[in-house]
Amino acid sequence: MKVAIVVIDGVQAMDMAGLLDVFSEANRLLSEARQYQVPLIGEHAGAVACSNAMQLCVPWTYADFRANVDVLLVTGASHARHVRPKQDFLDWLRRRAFDSKRYGCVCNGAWVLGRAGLLDGKEIAARWTDASQMAGEFPRARIRPDQTLIRDGRLVSSAGANAGLDLGLSLVSQDWGQRLAEQVARRLGANLHSEPYQPNPCVATPVDESSIIGKVQRHIDNHLSDVLSIEQLADAVYVSRRTLSRIFAKHLHTTPSAFVDQVRVGAAQKLLEERDIPMKTVAFDCGFHNAAHMRMVFQRRLKLTPRQYRQQSHTTEVAA
Repeated sequence: MKVAIVVIDGVQAMDMAGLLDVFSEANRLLSEARQYQVPLIGEHAGAVACSNAMQLCVPWTYADFRANVDVLLVTGASHARHVRPKQDFLDWLRRRAFDSKRYGCVCNGAWVLGRAGLLDGKEIAARWTDASQMAGEFPRARIRPDQTLIRDGRLVSSAGANAGLDLGLSLVSQDWGQRLAEQVARRLGANLHSEPYQPNPCVATPVDESSIIGKVQRHIDNHLSDVLSIEQLADAVYVSRRTLSRIFAKHLHTTPSAFVDQVRVGAAQKLLEERDIPMKTVAFDCGFHNAAHMRMVFQRRLKLTPRQYRQQSHTTEVAA
C-alpha cells in the first residue's frame, strides 16, 4: 500500500508526526506484503522547514516522482492560504489525484487541492480560521468547519488539532478494518475517530452568503473578548437574527452561538500552543467568562481540557 505525502513548506509538525506514526505502528501489525510505503514529495527535494523550525528530509521532487500510488495526500502549513504553487505543480497534482484510488488533505492542505481544481463539487473539512475565505475562493466546494473528518467519494479530508492522526487512522480502518485501526490507536494512546462524515450531493455556497459568514468571522476576531450575542452579530452584518441563523444552518450546519465558541476555542488553542500564560489570561483574551467556562467548552468540543491540550501539543512537538 503506497501512500504518497506531498509536503508543503512550513508544514505543521503535528500533522506530519500524526500521519507517519499511524502508518509506522500499522506496519508493525501488518505482514510485509501489506505494509505501508510512505514516500515524501515536495516542490523541491531536500530539507523542508516545519512551522516549528524542525527540518524534514524530502527525498522526491514532484517532477521526478514516477511511481504509482494508492493514496495521495497533501499536508497543510501555517501559511497555507498564502501558498501559490507553480502551475505545473498544480497540473501534476491534479493528474496524480485522478490516477490515485484516493486523494486528500491534512487540515488546510485543502487550499492547495482547491487551487488544483480538486475541490469542485466536494465537501471538505476545514478549520474555522479558513472556512469563510475558502468558501469565497472555492464557491463550488462545500466548506464544513463543523466536521473534523470527511470522506466524499475518493476525497478524504481532516481538520483540527489531531488532523494527521485522525486521517491516518481513518485510512487504516478503511484499508484493513476497524479492529486494526483500534490496535494502532491504542498503541499511540489515541482515540479512534468515529466513522467519517459522508455527505449527500452538495450545493455550492452562494458568494453573497459566504461574504456574510466572512464578515461575521471578522467581527468576532475583532471583538473576541467582548460578549457576542446573536443580536450583536446580526446587527454587525446588517441582517436579521432569523436570516443569520438560516445562513449558518444552511452553509455551516451550526448556529451563530456555536460558531462563536468555535472561534474562541481556536484562538485559545493558538495561545496555548504558542504562549506560556495562565489559563485565566487565555480565557479572558478569548472571551470566555472565566477559566472554568473555557474548560467546559473545550471538553465539549475537543474532549480535552485546556491544560491537557497544552500538554498534548507540546508533547507532540517534542516527539516529532
